[in-house]
Amino acid sequence: MDYLTSLRCFVAVAESGSFTVASEQLALSRAMASKHVMDLEAHLGLRLLNRTTRSVSLTDAGSTYFERGKDILAALEEAEREVTSQAAEPVGRLRISAPLSFGITYVSPLVAAFATAHPRIAIDLVLNDRFVDLVEEGFDVAIRIGRLADSSMIARRLAVTRSMICASPDYLARHGRPRVPADLLDHECLHYSYASGGNVWTFHGPQGEESLRMPGRIACNNGDALGQFAAASAGVAIGPDFIMAPLVKSGAVEEILRDYARQELGIYIVHPSQRHMPLKLRAFIDFMVANVQLATI
Repeated sequence: MDYLTSLRCFVAVAESGSFTVASEQLALSRAMASKHVMDLEAHLGLRLLNRTTRSVSLTDAGSTYFERGKDILAALEEAEREVTSQAAEPVGRLRISAPLSFGITYVSPLVAAFATAHPRIAIDLVLNDRFVDLVEEGFDVAIRIGRLADSSMIARRLAVTRSMICASPDYLARHGRPRVPADLLDHECLHYSYASGGNVWTFHGPQGEESLRMPGRIACNNGDALGQFAAASAGVAIGPDFIMAPLVKSGAVEEILRDYARQELGIYIVHPSQRHMPLKLRAFIDFMVANVQLATI
């Protein structure tokens, strides 16, 4: 049994849903492609595909084997590309997840520079404030801000950010300037939809840590938008300094309760734990660690 060819046939059939299409892709006869898949099923003692005269679909076991098989073939192809490259140049496709605001301002320019330096790496940068599941959603690496809950991820710190509590001068003139966190209970607070604590804000002041459930009618899943809400006098917002500091500098908002601002949060580059790190991933991580400068944030 040619296990590798059988695996390639199975993955091609599963992806295309057709023995005919798969056989054409692999330059095999349909009968030979079918034989390879049957040999694989016989070897495993399991049915991987449900076959009818009109369709082909995966069994439960087939779905599991398909995902593993894709990873095996992808790793093998990348290994072949790397060892056949004269200078072991990083090659392949790199899928990156990053938060929207930080991604636009800081990650995108660095990804562009990395792409220029590594012309054989194809890059798919996805900007989304949601914490994606790297393994389930097929990402190689992610930029994360805040506390890291998933201990299965390998992380390296790139920088730190400080939270800032801000409101517009007009809002403060009309509603008063809060002096302690409890004063915010009488204010319109703007909430970040993806905050792990929901509407509970945590402060770190002279008396230690204090958590309060804040009122507020407006929530949004993006920090830049919350900053604009605050600038438009819609309420009080908490946001990272790389979003809020430019608004403070422009005069659109003022920082309040600085002595109670939440603790610094790390900005990390994370990736799933794996026995052999692909060269493309190692190159990108090293590039980001070397080029994200604390002074720029």
